Amino acid sequence: MNNLKLIREIYGATQEQIAEAIGVNRVTVANWEIDASVASSTNREKLSIYYGIGPEYFYEKEITDEVKKMLQDTAAKAVAIVNRSNGKRNKEQEFHNIFESLSFAEAMNKYMFSMKLMLATADKGDLDKLRTAVLINEKMGKRLQAIIDLRESEQSSGEPSLEELLKEFDSKE
Repeated sequence: MNNLKLIREIYGATQEQIAEAIGVNRVTVANWEIDASVASSTNREKLSIYYGIGPEYFYEKEITDEVKKMLQDTAAKAVAIVNRSNGKRNKEQEFHNIFESLSFAEAMNKYMFSMKLMLATADKGDLDKLRTAVLINEKMGKRLQAIIDLRESEQSSGEPSLEELLKEFDSKE
């Protein structure tokens, strides 16, 4: 199952906008949509942030009416932000800048600080929200473990990673 094109269309974005936001070229996005290649775990996470949904919807889960509404609402909020700024803001460029300027070490430091804030305020949170925070943390841990497993598998095989192959492919375009 490949929902990338459907998700992009529901959101109301072009392939060019998606490519700009996550730092790939338009052909790469097109190839993901027609199953000529698969988005890497890292790019799935970037898409997840962009669209405001979990990466499991790209290849694994069915797009329900609830997910469609979530995508439409997220897109409407992004348009409203651009409109309020009189066109001075560009979501795709802002996303691209975040991904280009933020190192993994910096992201890790922000994550650790965020977790410390949650722990420091946990006594103020109700039990349902605390349980939800634990579930989110477990799910994020599983996603990170999947990236680790894939990278270890690629390293032990001696073959170039999917990301390396896609960069090489993109540079030939």
